[in-house]
Amino acid sequence: MTELKLYKSNSKGIKILALSLPFILIGIWMISEKQNGTFDYYMGWFAISFFGLGIPISIFNLLDKRPQIIINENGIWDRTIKQNEIKWEQIKESYLIDIYNQKFISIIVDDTFVFKKNAFSWLSNLNKYVGAQKLNINLSQIKINEAKLTDFINNIRRTEKYQRNNLIKNFNSDQTINTISDNQKYVAYVLILICMFVISLSNFYAFWVIMIAMGIGGLIARWYRGTNNNSNLRKYSERIAYLGFTNMILIVLAFKTYDYTTNKIGVQLTNKIETYKTEFGNYPNEVKTIIDNLDFNPIEKYIADNIIYKKTDKEYVLELKFLNHNTKEFDSEVNEWN
Repeated sequence: MTELKLYKSNSKGIKILALSLPFILIGIWMISEKQNGTFDYYMGWFAISFFGLGIPISIFNLLDKRPQIIINENGIWDRTIKQNEIKWEQIKESYLIDIYNQKFISIIVDDTFVFKKNAFSWLSNLNKYVGAQKLNINLSQIKINEAKLTDFINNIRRTEKYQRNNLIKNFNSDQTINTISDNQKYVAYVLILICMFVISLSNFYAFWVIMIAMGIGGLIARWYRGTNNNSNLRKYSERIAYLGFTNMILIVLAFKTYDYTTNKIGVQLTNKIETYKTEFGNYPNEVKTIIDNLDFNPIEKYIADNIIYKKTDKEYVLELKFLNHNTKEFDSEVNEWN
C-alpha cells in the first residue's frame, strides 16, 4: 500500500536555533566582560536563561523524525490531533483556513467518525468563531503547498479506492521535486546573506539601507495579508525581514568578536613592547619582529599585521582601523582601543 508521509520541516528548528544562539552568545559575552552585580551582568544571565530555552526546543524539532501526517488509500492520520485515522468515506468536506498566520486544513466528518474525546465547550466555541471544525490538521510545521494539499485531500476522498494509490504516487513525486527546489532556495539564501554581510561591513550606509528594508519587510509581513491571505508580497517581505535580522545579529557578533580579539592582541603586544623597553632601555623601532614571535592564530596575525606602530622619543602609539572604518588607539591603562 502506497503511503504519503509528511514530516516536520527542519526550517522551524533552524529558525529557533538561529534566533536563540546569537542572544545566548551575547549573554555569555556580557557575563564574561561585565562585573558581577551590574545591570549588564544580570541582563547577560537573563538572555542566556530565556533564549537558552530555544536550544532544546530546536534540537527536538530537528531530531523528531516521526511522520506527522500519513495519507494512504484508506484515509488520513495526523499525529498532532490525537485521533484515529479518518477514513476518506467519512470526510464530507475539507478546506484551508488561516488562524493567526498558522495554516490548518479543517475537516468536516460525518456521524460515523468517533472522536476519542470530546473537546471542551470553550474550544468548540473558539473553533466556530475562527471558522474551524472539530478536526483541524495543523500545517504550520510542514513544508508543503497548503492549497495543493487541500485540493489533493478533496480529490482523493471523491476517488474510488483502486485509483487512490496512483494519486498518492503522483503527489509524492511532486513533493520530491519541491524538496530539491527548496534546497536550492536555501543555498541562495545563504549566498544572499553572505553578500549582505560583506556589504554591511564595507559600507555603513549600505548597512542602514538593509536595516530599513528589514523594518519595512517586517511591517508588511506582520500586517499585510493580501486578498487571499497568501500574498507573495507578504511572503517575500517575511524573507527580507528574516535575512535582515540575521544579518544584523551577525554584524553585532562580528563587532563583538573583533573587539574582544583586538583587545587581546593589544594587551599582548603592549606587554611585549614594555618588556623590550625593560631589556634594552628604549622602545623598538618596529613591532613586526615582535608580532612574528607572538603565538597568534592566522586571524589574529592578520589583524596584528594591520596595526600601525608609531614611536616618539618617550612614548609609542598603536593604531588600528576597526570594522566601522574608524581608527582607534590602544589605551594601555584600560587595555582597550579608544
